[in-house]
Amino acid sequence: MNATRKFLLLSICIVLASCNFSDLPGPYCRTRRPVDCCPGRDDSCAVPILGTLCYCDHFCNRTYGQDCCPDFLPHCLGITPPEPLVHRVCHHEGRTYQVGQTIRKNCNACTCRPTSATTFEFNNCEERVCLVRPELIDGINRGNYRWRASNYTFLWGKSLDEGIRLRLGTFQPTEQASRMTAIHQGKDPLPSSFDSRRKWPNLIQPVRDQGNCGSSWAFSTTAVASDRLGIQSQGKERLSLSPQHLVSCQNRAQRGCHGGHIDRAWWFLRKRGVASESCYPYESGETGHKGTCLAKLSPNGNEPRIKCVSGGREDILHYSTPPYRIGRKEEDIMHEIFTNGPVQATFQVKEDFFLYKSGVYHHTPVSAHLPGKYRRSGWHSVRIIGWGVDHSHGRPVNYWLCANSWGSRWGEDGYFRIIRGRNECDIENFVLATWGKRRTSNGRYYGRAGRRRRS
Repeated sequence: MNATRKFLLLSICIVLASCNFSDLPGPYCRTRRPVDCCPGRDDSCAVPILGTLCYCDHFCNRTYGQDCCPDFLPHCLGITPPEPLVHRVCHHEGRTYQVGQTIRKNCNACTCRPTSATTFEFNNCEERVCLVRPELIDGINRGNYRWRASNYTFLWGKSLDEGIRLRLGTFQPTEQASRMTAIHQGKDPLPSSFDSRRKWPNLIQPVRDQGNCGSSWAFSTTAVASDRLGIQSQGKERLSLSPQHLVSCQNRAQRGCHGGHIDRAWWFLRKRGVASESCYPYESGETGHKGTCLAKLSPNGNEPRIKCVSGGREDILHYSTPPYRIGRKEEDIMHEIFTNGPVQATFQVKEDFFLYKSGVYHHTPVSAHLPGKYRRSGWHSVRIIGWGVDHSHGRPVNYWLCANSWGSRWGEDGYFRIIRGRNECDIENFVLATWGKRRTSNGRYYGRAGRRRRS
């Protein structure tokens, strides 16, 4: 066999291999009687295949075997075709991965595995419920729910369980805390809408981000205490109190980045005091850990002081009075906010709340038909800073205006509105407030509306 013919036959083998006739092994030419293979050109030397004909004459080689029967080479020419060219790789979003490599599809890890002798796919995936699910977003936005959902890049890739663990962090109120006697306010007329930021400009704390640390219990506590201290001191005490001080230093029955009780957080603020944010800055949102308590008291002066983490300087400690509980009626909560400033509310976060973008939130039934693992919830605490009435969908709906602790990228610049007067997600069940206090040698602290009250 000369070199040209060898090259031609090799080319035929390669072409046939690339066509991948492995699923049509035959026999074809071998079944023809009385002549199985025909010399030259013989259009009758054919066998039916897939609704057409393949040929067993030597003329079929003229086009590199494209119309030859699958068994023409081995049966008529005695040439064993090469094995099909199999690329042992998976493809995902324009990239190629080797067998055994792992990628992440949202919150689930997927491994490149063979699905047949010649195909490979990322089909070996975890089955965790993801925090951000496009189908849940679509279901909310297609429905008539008065609020819109969105995908958040800082939440993408986390499971629902991780979202509950890392982005919430407030434990359900203890039985003892739930027995606190509620204060019922007066019946004075109140405006249809109210925003603490307008009544007390520059005294209400901006939205902050707790990061990937279940520390809402510390953020909501220090934010409300900071608001009240600024309001009740008539601006003399304008500062942000340190949630890191609580997260790192309150060990009794608290779990740092794994959650805490707000009543015990108030106990710490009342008994031990906390530093300012500038003195003890927040880091646990980046590390995911509570960290070591770095607060060191200084005995100098008439009031307790703390050596700041940043080094060098000292700062006074800031305190609060014992918290008091507000009645569940919306008028009681509104009156307290209108008179004394933002309050702290504990509520259940359902699976769809993480996706809130705008509008008046209420829990939707979009996931009601799915297994229970898709509908897990956790407890969270936030500030209620005001209220209003939404008219954007025809029928007016009353709402609370709340400050979350997930940064300004989430929701309405970090805030959200939730239906008022229906105890949506238990947000009106357990509402607390306090008076700001700074322990001094005369034992006085700031009381309501800036008046000084003796402890």
